[in-house]
Amino acid sequence: MDTHTDTEFASIPVVRALMVSPWVDYAQSQGAAAETLLIRSGIRPEILQHGTAAVPLRKVLRWTELACGSLGTQHLGLYVGRATSNQDLGHYGLALERALTLYEYIQQGIALYGTVVAGLCFWLSRHGDLVRLNIDSAAEPDLGVYQAYLSSFAVTIANIRRFAGPHWRPTELCFGFQTRERPPLNDLFEEVPVRYRPGRTYLSFPYQLLGLRRGGVPRSRAAEAPTSRMPLPSDLAGLVEIQIESMLCSQGIPIDLVAETLGISRRSLQRGLAAQGASFKDLLAAARVRQAARWLRGTDKPVLEIAFDLGYSDASNFTRAFRRQTGVSPITFRRGVPRQMAIGAE
Repeated sequence: MDTHTDTEFASIPVVRALMVSPWVDYAQSQGAAAETLLIRSGIRPEILQHGTAAVPLRKVLRWTELACGSLGTQHLGLYVGRATSNQDLGHYGLALERALTLYEYIQQGIALYGTVVAGLCFWLSRHGDLVRLNIDSAAEPDLGVYQAYLSSFAVTIANIRRFAGPHWRPTELCFGFQTRERPPLNDLFEEVPVRYRPGRTYLSFPYQLLGLRRGGVPRSRAAEAPTSRMPLPSDLAGLVEIQIESMLCSQGIPIDLVAETLGISRRSLQRGLAAQGASFKDLLAAARVRQAARWLRGTDKPVLEIAFDLGYSDASNFTRAFRRQTGVSPITFRRGVPRQMAIGAE
């Protein structure tokens, strides 16, 4: 029975697969049957091969709870965060890595977080001589959400130490969820007051630290970091586009696969798209043409190879589809056409 309603498609919190992979890698390294737990959580393990793909947040949080049980800890997020480097986090981690000041690091982190996670948010607030880096979730606070908080704070503390020194510690940590076990006394929590206040999760430190700079990063390289990325969409059509774009060069993208990766049935996906005036067929066709346009402009790939890589049976079918979307043939497009003619090519 299909229990989804159209109103459920107004907001689907998701996480980029690239943010989930460090968790799975760490759990596997500790002996957990991580892929089996993914399946139990309703996540197809192969989706993690597509870093930009979206995974429903509720399923990821369920996986973290199962992984905690498998490994016998209520603080998995702490260990995952400590084992995660900025290089593991794609364009998001690249922006954090290249920040020149602590304030820039925090602002970049807040501004770009929505490009990799929807359903969790950060913000900065000042309290006298202290500032708080706050985090909140659209989900009810539970063990899974707590793991996300732990991981985020572990990554944040490691990055702040790049500016404040290797022995820096927060002034205070506050969590809105309390586990039966106290956090382990390691270099992240030792001598740091840890409080529990319902609905309030934050890390605090002196306001004056925001001006700290770090050396070793030429400004020209820092300028290369992505400064604007589109936030993850919450609407169904936008999420379907993300899944299609992420798996576009795979062998076929059946609608059932896309529906499963988003945690809904094929019927629900079709009905939800129709409510937005869209269809899976049209979204797939548009995504294929956008990718084809990128290859035609930026590479020397033959048209036939592009057609096969995008799942077309032959070059003629590809040419007809491309002309229908842009008004010109692939060859004409590659030779250069007025931008206004290339409808949907960007």
